[in-house]
Amino acid sequence: MGTDKTIVAIELGSSSIRGIIGQRRADGTLLLLGYERENTPDCVRNGVIFNIDKTVQAITNILKRIEERQKVYVNKVYVGISGQSLRTVKNEVIRNFDVKVSISDEIVDSLMQDNCARIYNDYEILDVAPQEFRVGTRMTNEPVGVMADHIEGYYQNVVARTVLSENIKRCFQALGKEIAGFYISPLLLANYLLTDIEKRSGCALVDLGADTTTVAVYEKNILRHLVVIPLGGNNITADIASALKMEMEEAEQLKRSLGSAYYDETEDATIRQINISNGRTIDEKVLRDIIEARQQEILENVKHQIAVFSEHLLAGVVFTGGAANIKNIETAFANYAHFDKQIKIRFTSATPEYTTSLKLDPQANNIATLVAMLRRANVECTSEKPLEPTLDFDALSTEAAATPPAAGEGVVTKAEAKPADTPEEIEGEQKESDSEDKQKPNIFSKFGKTVSKILAGLVEES
Repeated sequence: MGTDKTIVAIELGSSSIRGIIGQRRADGTLLLLGYERENTPDCVRNGVIFNIDKTVQAITNILKRIEERQKVYVNKVYVGISGQSLRTVKNEVIRNFDVKVSISDEIVDSLMQDNCARIYNDYEILDVAPQEFRVGTRMTNEPVGVMADHIEGYYQNVVARTVLSENIKRCFQALGKEIAGFYISPLLLANYLLTDIEKRSGCALVDLGADTTTVAVYEKNILRHLVVIPLGGNNITADIASALKMEMEEAEQLKRSLGSAYYDETEDATIRQINISNGRTIDEKVLRDIIEARQQEILENVKHQIAVFSEHLLAGVVFTGGAANIKNIETAFANYAHFDKQIKIRFTSATPEYTTSLKLDPQANNIATLVAMLRRANVECTSEKPLEPTLDFDALSTEAAATPPAAGEGVVTKAEAKPADTPEEIEGEQKESDSEDKQKPNIFSKFGKTVSKILAGLVEES
């Protein structure tokens, strides 16, 4: 019989980092214990870490609050991985035989191994979605046992820039936390929000985020396409701020309160005046035009990604994500996409199934990926909160030399990474300390000198 497990998960979103802690109970239910968030416009952009130091600090803040509020120590973390470079790439592996053979599991496994050995410059394979196999002249999902002298395996490799996962690993190494496992956030979200019927019938999940829009296409229960478009709700906000000469905060408020993805001019011809900062006013139509122009660009990019699959999307297009909360998103897509036939469109704000007493953001899809990670994870991530560490006086003097300097701005690659201290620096520090004291410097030696001086003074006085 299973036991309760406490799981901790971190997701690097397009403009924020979110953390969650929950308990997977032995009876299969999920108890959500805590949720934390840090806005990270200065260190994570489009899901990609570009400032290691600030990202480490943001994750530290999240985990520290989780530990303090739950009275536990987090030693392992599951991480959701996304980012602008995440996408699928088709690959094909062919095997010919001198005579007809019965296709075995070993042959199928060898095709997969050859596929995974494929090298992409500056990219790594994070996951593989096998498609169909061509055995002889027929296509099948189950090639084992078929007699043939030829087999072709088709795959969708989920790839991302190598630096994406490398920088995540650097952050958690700096924190001293073990990564219990990686999950590809868009695929986890799709498996959580889409039903088996939708994935089998053909469906596209469109996740409209702050800085990115992710499109995942399924058909016959197989991932057919995945791409991250570098456009999102923040682009609309930035357009408003730039055009109307205002701060991003005010522009975001205007978008949320008055914005719409599509306006029907025939419904209301009245143009209102809107009060904005510094005593200024603008025509409501000006705001409409700004929002519609960028929203149309985003949705036309989505259409471009799914157009080749449009005949197979019997379950239609499902919209989710924070930026999908803008009014009339379904109407906008129907009017901007212009497919040859009408495609079913729906918006999902499915509430993840969990038990909690916490007051959370009512936009439940904001934490759907995190909840999905809690449900998939199977490794205990916490232990009892440890006692406050006792001071090791002998180690204090060498601690500074072992602490790495703060990394510079931007993404740090392997080639740019600098060790905490070079041999020359260490040798120089040692010579300097040797000149002050022949013994190894530590708190005890300094304390001893002070005591000697005090005692000498007492002797002289006596």
